[in-house]
Amino acid sequence: MKIEPKDYDFIVVGAGSAGCVVANRLSENKQWNVLLLEAGGEEPVATKIPGFTLNLEKTVIDWNYTTQAEEGSCLKDKGCSLPRGKVMGGSSTINRMMYIRGNKEDYNDWSKLGNTGWSYDEILPYFKKSEDNKDPMNPGYHAIGGYLTVSKYPFLSPAGAKIENAFNELGYPTIDVNGENQIGITNTQVTMNNHVRESTSSAFIRPIRETRPNLIVKNEIYVTKILIDPVTKQTTGVEYKSTKTGIIQAVMAKKEVIVSAGSINSPKLLMASGVGPAEELEKHEIKVIQNLAVGQNFHDHFATSGVSGIIKNVNSDGIDECKEKVGNLTYYLTTKEGTFSAMGPALLSAYVRTEFEKRKEVPDIELIVQSKSDENKFSIITVLLAPKSRGVIKLNITDPVWGSPLIYSGFLRVEEDLKRIIQGVRIASSIFNTETMKKYKYELDEIPLPPCDKITFNSNEYWDCVVRHLGISFYHAVGTCKMGPKEDSEAVVDPRLRVYGIKGLRVIDASVMPVVPRGNINAPTIMIAEKASDMIKEDWVSQENLGSIVVAVSQCQLGNLKKVKKRLLTNSHT
Repeated sequence: MKIEPKDYDFIVVGAGSAGCVVANRLSENKQWNVLLLEAGGEEPVATKIPGFTLNLEKTVIDWNYTTQAEEGSCLKDKGCSLPRGKVMGGSSTINRMMYIRGNKEDYNDWSKLGNTGWSYDEILPYFKKSEDNKDPMNPGYHAIGGYLTVSKYPFLSPAGAKIENAFNELGYPTIDVNGENQIGITNTQVTMNNHVRESTSSAFIRPIRETRPNLIVKNEIYVTKILIDPVTKQTTGVEYKSTKTGIIQAVMAKKEVIVSAGSINSPKLLMASGVGPAEELEKHEIKVIQNLAVGQNFHDHFATSGVSGIIKNVNSDGIDECKEKVGNLTYYLTTKEGTFSAMGPALLSAYVRTEFEKRKEVPDIELIVQSKSDENKFSIITVLLAPKSRGVIKLNITDPVWGSPLIYSGFLRVEEDLKRIIQGVRIASSIFNTETMKKYKYELDEIPLPPCDKITFNSNEYWDCVVRHLGISFYHAVGTCKMGPKEDSEAVVDPRLRVYGIKGLRVIDASVMPVVPRGNINAPTIMIAEKASDMIKEDWVSQENLGSIVVAVSQCQLGNLKKVKKRLLTNSHT
């Protein structure tokens, strides 16, 4: 049994896509004690089975967040579901496992916003550092030997191959979208190892959990407050409650507290601790320690379905669906093959550009093709990759600490977002004009969707209605603890992810992304955690080295003054 230290060097709040990586990398230094805290429990067996993915939402391992109902978008009478993983591995344990990094210009744009060190050439090594790619199409962009297994989607059904050919016919080549170019179509790469889900917990924590005595992992721990001295603004630790025992206690951090609770819970925790917009905190009678734009800049990839392909006049084969699923699951459990080794028979991602994106090599729409077990049907989801609209996260009115935060998505507030999506829908529909689709007798399913079924199908008015009433979050929420230079009024953290005005506190997760990448956010979040871990090591190893120099000088070891002078001149830390 591990002996817990009285205090820790680093406390990491949240064992999700970022937190597991940070805890792993910091505990590589045997001199540092690292505590990793997670509100959820261990990963249940169901999370490892890809075929169960869509059944993981709205369960005990999901925070079950919903956006506020807003006029004009996203099921306006109910709000959008926004699942977040409440479990070891966080959202990497319940997501669709898609490993897509985004476009290189996304990161160059981050750098141009004043985030030094975050250009594509500077962050590419950190994508590769994590990776153990089983199918590296472009070795220059991929690597083997990292903690995280990445592989090609297990299989492509005959229907999927036909759809791929149709996109090729339209001028979208089959490519590695994580390579040099992104406009094209791909049989998506996923975080799977031998047809089993690879979360950040199973990749980065499970292999080391019992072998590193300096790493302590505690789950079912709800952190209620970051402890910050209001005078010195020095972070000293965290307060938490065990949901197993009900015990509330504090634990101290000698170096830093690292918040990796995600784009919803990280801003919530900061605000509950006195770091956030003064007006919002004062409304809840929370003492303001640092006035920052926490919770602002919320944005997400907005998506809509509605484009479906069908071969008409084909009868079902009458198979008992339940009986078939039981047989398929049994087959998977014994072989790791079959339909449960994936989310469906095909998962294709096409990246396309509308007229609103002026850069030729940069997509602004993703078209995700999903086919059912029935080869005669498939659907295409249109995803807005470059949203202009922004929302905000606020604290729960009745219970800011334990209550779910109020998420105002802001979807479609900017008219251009709607226009981009509708043009993306048009591009998706255009595949039915290809020779491939005609050859195999696939047609656009023209049955209108309620509540838009009173409007002429396929008109702009029809798609406007579909997008506004049936649009969804694509679960890629970012930006609520924005990274930016000091002069950026919305910035919460600096380019080294240190919270402005607070000592010993960083945020490391998707909430720091100033602008969402044009892809899924799990891979970029892991990259951020890899890079941030190296920055932390640089900062603290430099300080520790400088401390040893000061001690040496104070002890009058004059014979070493030349060496001391050399070390001071070569030490770049400030």
